[in-house]
Amino acid sequence: MKKILAILLACSVALSTVACSGGSVATVDGKSISKSEFKKELKLNKWIYQMQYGDGIWKQMEMQDKNYKETIKKNVLESLIQKKLYLSHAEKNKIKPDEKMLKQYKEQNKKMLEDKNTKKSMDEAGVTEDMLDNYAKDAATLAAFYSDLEKKSAPNDKELKEYYDKNNKKIDASHILISTTAKDGKPVSEKEKAELKKKAEEIQKKAKDGEDFSKLAKENSQDPGSVAKGGELGEFGKGVMAPAFEKAAFNLKEGEVSDVVETQFGYHIIKLNKVVNIDFEKAKGELKTTLTQEKAQKTVSDIQSKAKIKKDEEALKKIDFGKIPEAKNTEKKDTNNKNSSTQSKKDEEKKK
Repeated sequence: MKKILAILLACSVALSTVACSGGSVATVDGKSISKSEFKKELKLNKWIYQMQYGDGIWKQMEMQDKNYKETIKKNVLESLIQKKLYLSHAEKNKIKPDEKMLKQYKEQNKKMLEDKNTKKSMDEAGVTEDMLDNYAKDAATLAAFYSDLEKKSAPNDKELKEYYDKNNKKIDASHILISTTAKDGKPVSEKEKAELKKKAEEIQKKAKDGEDFSKLAKENSQDPGSVAKGGELGEFGKGVMAPAFEKAAFNLKEGEVSDVVETQFGYHIIKLNKVVNIDFEKAKGELKTTLTQEKAQKTVSDIQSKAKIKKDEEALKKIDFGKIPEAKNTEKKDTNNKNSSTQSKKDEEKKK
């Protein structure tokens, strides 16, 4: 079930919101997502949450987000829209469900239906056998879609060599971060930000003048991932760090310290420790995987950008989230068991 859930809920797409017909909550390229279909998807998702995390998940969600029901409804609609979008693409390109995965999903469904407790939870959640079968078919089709996408995105030798020529170096760098985020997670005020920039500039001058960079990092950096290591980030290639950080770091010479660089995280002072030349033959597999992923993501982005999506937010709000089960008081049960066990021991001692 986790594999199916991951396939259907993993991606997030920015979609336009336009009112659609009263009998539906959304349309995808003219195809309607009815309220009835959405309710089934909502029931299924709620049941999966409970199966994975237990009935207590709802109380935990409420503690994190008072409007969690509306949040979940929106997330379910987004995933349903995406599923429709990719299934439509699969249909147009005559991509059939992955038979091996479909068989596995059906076998999983059969085992769940044979389990009395699972069947009971399904009945209570309003989840039917047909819903599970459709879920399995969609998931197997999406798996085939991703497999086809990966196959078509695999680069040829020329593309791989061109990609290598642009990405044939990694660097080993260290940095000092002066964060511009307050303890509550919000950005600091403009006045505080100016003071922090001044502090970063003072540290940068010390580093430029030859003071020990590692020592300066341990004393000043606010990056929890690297401060204990004197700011060491290790080796990394392009496309890993924030754009401004990457540009500054890759333009340095070995041993050189950068000017103060601003990113969404704050102010950085970067030191380039060494440049690492990548051997083509050794890195060929990794480069192929990375380029394949980039090409696949571009295809997915193209599919999304060309889609005509309409959502009815008002209709979505009116749909009832439905009942949620009360969390079982396991603590009380454990206490009772403990008391019972203690009393049994006392009775045994009396007999002796």
